[in-house]
Amino acid sequence: MHEPPETVARGDGVAGELALRRRHTTSGEVYELIVNGTFLMDTAETSTERLLADVLLDRHDSPRRVLVGGLGLGFTVDALLADPRVERIDVVELEPLLVDWLRAGMVPSADVTMSDARVRLEIGDIHDVLTAAPPHAYDGFLLDVDNGPGFLVRDANAQVYRRPSLRAAASALTPGGVLAVWSAAPSDQLAIALADTVGEVTELTRTVPREGREVDYHIYLARRPYAA
Repeated sequence: MHEPPETVARGDGVAGELALRRRHTTSGEVYELIVNGTFLMDTAETSTERLLADVLLDRHDSPRRVLVGGLGLGFTVDALLADPRVERIDVVELEPLLVDWLRAGMVPSADVTMSDARVRLEIGDIHDVLTAAPPHAYDGFLLDVDNGPGFLVRDANAQVYRRPSLRAAASALTPGGVLAVWSAAPSDQLAIALADTVGEVTELTRTVPREGREVDYHIYLARRPYAA
């Protein structure tokens, strides 16, 4: 029998109740992030969070400055930090509680990631940051603020996936810059919106094991053209 998860931390966040839980498995401890009773992510399977960083690192010759929307449990940022070409990572996270928990090391090694000198963290709404970003400010945008446009953690996040926000993100990308979006389910509407506002779109699907079954996760990436 599986032991019930232990609540490590809990509090009222911007988007509702936030909980960090720990469960013991045969392969070690697993940490889970729960928002309003809905599972968001855990440390058992982090390959797609790291893949979100890899799609930029593999497709850009000089990914010097990157904006990450959604801190999660820190694995996307950690993957970016492993590449010496990355000089600065601006992380936008809505929930100050989550930032505090990771800085305190409640998730193992997260405090090391957060304390890297290349990481600049801003508490705020990624939509506001995208729409205010200056032209050509970033080589890459990596967005993981929900379980995807079809499964929102917070209703207000729907605007992040709409054309005005995506168009603002495209303007803030350098020529050849990459915008990548994580999604738990396929979204033709997102692919079309990215193609209309940013540039050529590629969909990547990664199959991962989840509690005895296989689950497909998706990353949509679009590149801003080099020439206007």
